[in-house]
Amino acid sequence: MVDPLYARVIAWVGLTVLLVLCLPFTRIQKLLLDVYAWALRLALLALLGAAAFLWFRPGDIPAWVTDTLNNLPSLKAILPQPGTQHFGVCAAALPVLVFLPLLAFLDIGRKLVGAPLRRLRALATEPTVAPAPHAAAPTPALTPAPRPAPGARRVDRRAAADTLAEAGSRRPLRAPGEPEP
Repeated sequence: MVDPLYARVIAWVGLTVLLVLCLPFTRIQKLLLDVYAWALRLALLALLGAAAFLWFRPGDIPAWVTDTLNNLPSLKAILPQPGTQHFGVCAAALPVLVFLPLLAFLDIGRKLVGAPLRRLRALATEPTVAPAPHAAAPTPALTPAPRPAPGARRVDRRAAADTLAEAGSRRPLRAPGEPEP
């Protein structure tokens, strides 16, 4: 039996540790995500190992598994009969499929904690400069490109870009609300 004074101290120490774990310290967050991701990963691997064991020895199902199935008739209707080879694989597949997205979220969170998260926060809070709604952008002085000699020539990206730029500069600029001339 634990002395009531020690029980109070243990409760307050536990509460303090939980308070520290809830604070937004990057290293603590990363440690928690690492521990939870590895615990979940190992639990899922153990579950799959148990399914493989039941594949080879289907008669060794624990009694608590059959009792649980008797208490959950909807689950019993989905799964094959206990004692068959497929029972272990099907019973393990349900929780593994449910917890795989959570494992993916934990892995993504582990990779984002730290410097990448600080960079994302800096990008999100960085002010953006929006262009004026009706102001025309200043056009740089275009120097005419030298014309190649007439005849057959190969069309490349540079020539196509020059042609498009020249065609775009011939059209008069207009504000978005003005009708076309």
